[in-house]
Formats: sequence, structure tokens, C-alpha cells
Amino acid sequence: MGFFYKSIVDGRFFKALARAVLPVGLANRIRRKVYANKNIRLVFGLNEVVLNCNGLGLKGVIPVVYWDGLPNFGDMIGPYLISKITGYPVLNIIDSAEPGFMTVGSIMHHINRRGMIVWGSGLIEQPTEQLMRLIKKYEPEILSVRGKETAGWLKKAGVKVSNLDALGDPALIMPLFYTPSLREVGGLVTVCPHYTHKSRFLECFSGIDGVGVVDVQRDLEYVVDSISSSKVCISTSLHGLIISQAYGVPWVWLEVVDNNLRGDDFKFRDFFSTLNESQVVRVRVAQHELAGLDLHVIASKAVLPDKRYKEELILGALKTRLASLGEP
Repeated sequence: MGFFYKSIVDGRFFKALARAVLPVGLANRIRRKVYANKNIRLVFGLNEVVLNCNGLGLKGVIPVVYWDGLPNFGDMIGPYLISKITGYPVLNIIDSAEPGFMTVGSIMHHINRRGMIVWGSGLIEQPTEQLMRLIKKYEPEILSVRGKETAGWLKKAGVKVSNLDALGDPALIMPLFYTPSLREVGGLVTVCPHYTHKSRFLECFSGIDGVGVVDVQRDLEYVVDSISSSKVCISTSLHGLIISQAYGVPWVWLEVVDNNLRGDDFKFRDFFSTLNESQVVRVRVAQHELAGLDLHVIASKAVLPDKRYKEELILGALKTRLASLGEP
């Protein structure tokens, strides 16, 4: 546990902890107590987090970099899984200079410190030479990455990926740690728009018989429940597709070509490289065409591609490293 007990002297680290796990008012009261030279103990089930004002030491959490700028269920998959696997609460260190884990998401451009351990992360777009030089400079320990696109660019930059057999987004192992509750989501077809597409999709597709639109800005388990309860998922969100794949729900990638996501199809191709890519169904539309789409026709094209990833290897890449740190 020594890696996780490292003394933290940057005041922003407390801010990150407070933001991750505490209501604002309570965080402020605790901060005053910490500065009053008292240890604070926070209990999470059977676990305990200890804040010590002598250098603001920290004990009992797993430091993880993940994006939390806006509510988005995909960004919460990484910390959710790390907490489930280790049995410890997770602290977001994205605003800190501390080392820790980096996992689910297109977040490798956030590597800006030494000592990072990467499990299943990916690049968000074709990287610049400058970005790859920076990643190489900080020498992250790459346990695994999301797919062949990311692995290829890392290899080209001279950054070692430890286990190419463990390629795959860690969200693919969600069924090992969460059994969804079946819920009524509006029909057999679930539409899962990226949050940047949400308002337009709600406008176009709400109230259609047999169709439910999932709000990806709700909590993680709700979104997983909703996707898993459907017969088909049509998604513009990458993690809408990945969760569908993980839970055995046939899916269609709906690409909004004139309101595309950063990197266009880079992160999608990265994920598809761990599947039989020839089976992936991709439907391209422009925004003005959305209102006229027949979602039932699109849903009839849905496929569950054959997988080329192995869940046990994805999980094993992390568990082997945790064992070397003395973690569960």
C-alpha cells in the first residue's frame, strides 16, 4: 500500500478529494478541522480514509485520473470498476500532480506526470508528435490499452505496451461486477446519444412507440440498466456501444457526420479493432436528417459483433499489477 499512502503536500489534492466524495459544505467543515491540526477519518463501508494535517497525508483510497468536467456515465466506468475490484474508494487526481491509475476513456492526452499506470485507456484522436514525445517523456507504465489504434501509435513513439493480448476497453468487463436491473425504458429499441447530441435526440425521438432515449448524464447503473433492458441499442456514444457489446445487446453505431465527436472515428476504430470489424454496423446521418429517421428500420440492421478481446485478460492485466502493490 506504500504507493497509495504517499504523503500529499499539494493543497489541490484535498480539493480533488472533497470534490470526488463529499458535499461542498461538509468538505469546507472538514478542511477547517484538518487545518486545525486534527486527523479526519472518513468511513466508506468497511474501508476508512484518513486525512492527516501533517503534510495532509492520505491513506485508504485509490488515486485515479478520470474526466469529471460534466456528468457522463462513460467517464464514471473507470473509477467504478477500480473501486469494485480493489474494495477501496477512488480519488480523482486529475487536478493533482500525484501519480496513480488511468483507465476507461480517451484520456491518454492527460498524461502529464511520471508514475502513471495505464489500464485500458485510449487516445482520443490521431496524436501529434508533440503529444507522443510528452507521453514518452513521462514514461507511463502501460498495462493495456483500448485497442490497436492506440497501441500502434504508442509503439511508433517507442512507448512499451506490456500486454497486447489484453487489448480492450475495461468497460467490457462490467458484467463481472454489475448485474443490471431490468427496467422499462420505453420500448425494445434504446437510443443512446452522446451528451453533445442529447437535446436534439430528445427532441426528435421522444414519444416514439417502442423507442426509449437514454440520458447518458444520469448515473452509471441507470444507463447500464437501460441499455441492458433493450433488444437493440442505437448509439452515438462510444460507451453506449461498448456497454451494449458487454451485455450482449446487438447495436448500431449512428454517426452524426456534421456534429461529430472530437477525433471523428478514431476512438471508435480503436474499440472496433477488438471485434470482428467486418460485422460492425455504421449508419451515417446529418443533423437535419435525424427527425426523419425510421429507428425501427435502423434497429433491424443491428448486430452483436464477434469479440476478439478476452475479459479475463483485460481484468488480469490490472489484478497482476495490483498484486505487486499488495492490493486485492
